Amino acid sequence: MHFLESRTLRLMFGCSLAALSLHGQAWAGEASAADTSADSAAGAAAADTLTSDIIVNGKIDRTALDMERNAIGTVDILTTGDIATSSNTGIADIARALPGISTSYDQGANQTAVGEAQFVTVRGFDTSFNAYTLDGLRLPQVAGDSRAISLNLFSPFAIGNISADKTPGADKDSDSIAGAIDLHTPTAFDFTNNFGRVRALGQLAALAADSHQPSLGGAIGIDTARKFGAGDQFGIYLAGYYEKRSNAAQSIAAQSGYVTTRQNVGSTRDNYDALSAQGLQWNAFTNKVERYGATGSLDYHGEGIKTYLRMNYARYRNTNTMNQTGLRSELTSNADGTSQPNPNVAAGGNGNYNADGVFVGTGVNPAGYFRTEDTDQKLFSTQLGGEFELGGGFVASLEGAYAYGAYNQPNRIEAAWRGVGYGASGVTVDLSNPRAPQAVMSPEATAYVSSLDTPGQYYVQKGWNFDSEKKRTIRGNLHWDGETGVFRSFEIGGLYENSHREGRELAPDNTRYVFSRPFDPRDVAGLPVSQLPGQTLTDFIGTYPARPIRVVSRGAIEDQVAQYVDSVGGTASQVSQETLDQGVTDSKERRAAVYANARFQFGNLEALPGLRYEANRFAADYFEGASTAGGSGAFVSSSRKYDRLDPSLLVAWRPSDSLVLRGSVRSSYARPGFNDLAGPATYSFNDTTDALEYITKPNPNLKPTSAWNFDLGLEYYGGVGQYLQVALYYKKLRNIIVPTAGQNLVGSTGSTVTTFMPQNGLGGSAKGVEISGRYTYDGSAVSFLNGFGVGGSITVQKTRATYALAEDDVRTTSLPQAPDLIYNAGLFYTGGRFRANANYHHTGRILATVQSSDPDIYIQPMGSLDLGAAYELSDAVEIGVSARNVLNQHAYWTTVGKSKKYISNDRNGGYLKTGSVYQVSATVKF
Repeated sequence: MHFLESRTLRLMFGCSLAALSLHGQAWAGEASAADTSADSAAGAAAADTLTSDIIVNGKIDRTALDMERNAIGTVDILTTGDIATSSNTGIADIARALPGISTSYDQGANQTAVGEAQFVTVRGFDTSFNAYTLDGLRLPQVAGDSRAISLNLFSPFAIGNISADKTPGADKDSDSIAGAIDLHTPTAFDFTNNFGRVRALGQLAALAADSHQPSLGGAIGIDTARKFGAGDQFGIYLAGYYEKRSNAAQSIAAQSGYVTTRQNVGSTRDNYDALSAQGLQWNAFTNKVERYGATGSLDYHGEGIKTYLRMNYARYRNTNTMNQTGLRSELTSNADGTSQPNPNVAAGGNGNYNADGVFVGTGVNPAGYFRTEDTDQKLFSTQLGGEFELGGGFVASLEGAYAYGAYNQPNRIEAAWRGVGYGASGVTVDLSNPRAPQAVMSPEATAYVSSLDTPGQYYVQKGWNFDSEKKRTIRGNLHWDGETGVFRSFEIGGLYENSHREGRELAPDNTRYVFSRPFDPRDVAGLPVSQLPGQTLTDFIGTYPARPIRVVSRGAIEDQVAQYVDSVGGTASQVSQETLDQGVTDSKERRAAVYANARFQFGNLEALPGLRYEANRFAADYFEGASTAGGSGAFVSSSRKYDRLDPSLLVAWRPSDSLVLRGSVRSSYARPGFNDLAGPATYSFNDTTDALEYITKPNPNLKPTSAWNFDLGLEYYGGVGQYLQVALYYKKLRNIIVPTAGQNLVGSTGSTVTTFMPQNGLGGSAKGVEISGRYTYDGSAVSFLNGFGVGGSITVQKTRATYALAEDDVRTTSLPQAPDLIYNAGLFYTGGRFRANANYHHTGRILATVQSSDPDIYIQPMGSLDLGAAYELSDAVEIGVSARNVLNQHAYWTTVGKSKKYISNDRNGGYLKTGSVYQVSATVKF
């Protein structure tokens, strides 16, 4: 039997993990209840063991909690690296354990199907509202069209902790409305002792195993820390890691957009309760992920001087393949312009509507589609700097840094199967089960579409795109500390960044090779999918469709590309230099900043006022393409400048060692993403008619979003593993950037053209409450409960965005990308050499895209239950087991409108599952 193929076995395995969670150790960072103090003798002795110092280090995590308590602003810190009790090997998924952190994906590159998150954001706001750094350094853009850093580059084998500063002061970047997220790489001085360590894990993706697709994976990480010199003033830390894994995903989506169920009643937006789908499509994804990298640091801590050298290299590759089966509600058009007879017209109806004016799909066109979305991302960064004591309480710091990032999609291969549809009757879509809608057809139509012997292949084509950015940074500050009095310290500093970004793109449509079909004779006949090597799936999420799902061999399609596209004389060789130039974007950005802040102490009250000035300059050259198939365009230039003066005031009152009351008010902003401002517009045309269907274009006139942020927090710190944090926040926003999709009817054809373009809204707001805490029972009253604990966080917010799609169309909705609810809940146990946990993460509904005449696109709530347990065989060896998404919940679910009634088309995601993941691990310290 295929390992864990049986759902019963998987359930038993999950229950076993749950049972272990009642006899294991706790979350990363929980100290044993026997430790009454971070400085106790027991704690000091434990610092030499495997789990206390290297993997989960109760001392380090207590230090992180102390850093949160001692900070003047609201900061959350999460230590990473505990592979034994976590099945997440991506940093983005690990970061969800922080209060108010949610994740997102680059849906355009099928990243939702990879089985791990890509981006993180504070309190669910758009990624452009966050500042992302690695050891304080702003990194170059390495994915998508936002300024977010694709965290799938990074591994817990190389990242020591993740911090989310939700109220950054003047010394942090001002373009951080939501907050600043920093990834910290370890140094030798982060650890108590010298050590070497090897961590290894193996994974099984259950959905892939069920589908008889590649399902195994594994990773290994090696790191070491050494301090040396006469007084251990030198420290070196080195780490390297390699991961390779496979997974599968399945999704179902509507074909194209929705139409009104009744004819001539207005837009779909105005008839939300009576819409009809124009067909369905089912998608099977396979992914092979490879992630590897290295990090190193060399530090010197001498008298009056600290210097450091940091170097990081990270690479992420994903070989992503999608196979699609579709049933389209359409009639076949012939080369001479004629089409199949319309049964609705014959019965007295019109177009897709019958004589009663009710939508009845005309014809059933079985279709197939194949696409690859391979990605290759890499990042290199190096930082050289130091701190120098100048005497009299003055300390100066200076750092120079260079970073290079690249995002490459070398193989954007597409193939399609289209043929003669069944014209005697149509297809309607039964939406009674929104997760698994069904196509309803006549018996004759069902028999027709169930055969994979038709249709033949329509085309094969290949494109690519490449983006890279080089970023040079110099920053420094002068800091003064006083020991007494009200005026305790001040700091002045600044930075200068210079970025150069290059982009190149070739749309696959430019290299299309068309095969012969019955109504379009060509040189080479297109083969049906049944005659190509591959595998026909035997089951699928929801109800298995009438047309079987064929997973075509990727190698067979790549052979076609080699023969018809890449070969001498192939379609790629016929692409003109002018067409290649049309995909080029060249942009430059400079950012300069200066700031000053001062710290005042009034008894138990600490205040930090500050002022920051940032000047941004952006310029780009790019090609603006044609809006008709075969048309031309021209190169254009655009430039923008943003000058900002942002004040801030942070205060903290500590009436006792256990209580902290915080407050802050600050001004901030968010820069538009590179691709939001500049880049070639892309045009998508109908496969058969060449009619324009979709336009995606930048908006060079975008203004930055600006905000005033108000925060208030109360924190209580009890014994070991006991704390409660409550935060209230309010944000007043102007010029919010809204992802919009405008639909316009083309009068002569009756077709609809959808234009995707970001726009500035009029304003918005966000108000919320965030509560987090943890309680570890000390066993004082009930001894057998010693070591049990609970923890979690909840963020509840209400957001508003007002924007104008037209002079007479002003709307108010929630903020795009901001969920109304985020929570984590966990149960853990710590005892002896065992530790375990059960964690659940939930993200509420999200507004994804604002549409003009169609209902808006929403992402429905998502959740995941994860289990983990570990046993320490000795002070040097630990083994662990874990499972992710044991309830097999969906990974992504987009709908047309707020409710779950109408599943979206695949361009927006549809309903997608990636299944559960099971993991075993081992860690050895030497």
